Order: sequence, then C-alpha cells, then structure tokens
Amino acid sequence: MEKLELIRQSLMPINDALPTLLPQARLRSLSAMNTLGTPRIKYPKLYADNFNATLRAEIADEPIDGWKLTKSTSCLHLRNISSGLKLRFLKKFKFEGSVPPAGTNLRRREAWVQPAMFDQELSGKKPLSNSEIVLVWTEANGIFHCSAYQPTGTGRFPKGAPCIALMVLQMGEGFNGMAFNGDDEENELLVPRSNTIVQEEKEETNG
Repeated sequence: MEKLELIRQSLMPINDALPTLLPQARLRSLSAMNTLGTPRIKYPKLYADNFNATLRAEIADEPIDGWKLTKSTSCLHLRNISSGLKLRFLKKFKFEGSVPPAGTNLRRREAWVQPAMFDQELSGKKPLSNSEIVLVWTEANGIFHCSAYQPTGTGRFPKGAPCIALMVLQMGEGFNGMAFNGDDEENELLVPRSNTIVQEEKEETNG
C-alpha cells in the first residue's frame, strides 16, 4: 500500500467526525469566553487555545474511531492506533505560510525536521510510527477549513515552517475526490477548497 493511501485511510475517521466536533467546540469556546468577558476579536490567541482545549475534551467524550489522544492535556495530539501516525491539531499561522514555526519548543523542533515521508519506506506493524503531520484549521463566521501538512523545517518568525502540502479534508463528503501533492513545499494543494462546515447562525465579525 502506498504511503499517501495509508495516510488517507488513517484520516478517514477524522474526516467523518469533524463536521460534528468542530461546531460543538466552537460554540462551547465562544460561550466560555462570553462568560469570562473576553471577546474573541480582542483575544484571538485565547480563542484558539480555548478552541483546541475544548475540541480535545469533545474527542475525549466522543473518541474518534482508530485514534487515541496523547497524554498531555496542554495540546491536541492524536495517534492512529493501527498505522502509528501522529497528528497535531493547530490553528493556521496568521503570517506567512500555513504551519507555525517550531519556535523554541524542543519536541516541536524535532518533529518539524523529520525526513520527508515520501522518502521513507513502509515497514513494520505500524508503518507510520515515525511520521507526524499537522492538521491546520481556519475558521471564520462558523466556516471551517482543515488541511494536512508535513513540516520539513523549523521555520523562523515571521515566516511559517516549510512543509509538504498533503491533502484537504473534505469533511463529511468522503475522500473519493481527494488529490495529493508530494512535490515542493511551496506548491499549492491540488484539491478545491470545498471542505467547509457552515452554521446557520452567523457570528459577528471577529477577525
């Protein structure tokens, strides 16, 4: 089995779960921030951190088939039980690029300089155990986009980390139309951005 196909199969349960989990996490996060008197437009980083923590709690309550949360509650990392693939869930970098730079975090720096997965052979019972990808999310007015990348360098602020664009999740629509890009990290994803979740009730403009 090709590596990209194995990644696709590993991500299918996440693709199916996110249309339910993301709006739930959004509503709970906004409700908590409203209670605290910390509007999202004024505290965007707090919203992103709160959203990730709330999404983690949602996944803990409703586990995604074939995936388990890692132990640390300070981040949202998952491990695929069968393939061993590790996934980090992060908000899209707001400056240049999509994946945030590694910064000074040692574990992130190690993960960000992993060998390109297209250069690695599949082997063993968990063939993706040495591979790690980042699922980048963006959201505005209740509309979500999620794309998967593999970082190939640490990056340096204000530029994001160099990365390989793997796929766009077409959440709730299956992966039948999925295309992949294993070329240079500067290339665009080859899939139309149709992976949106739209809520009926629009949120005020929060930037």
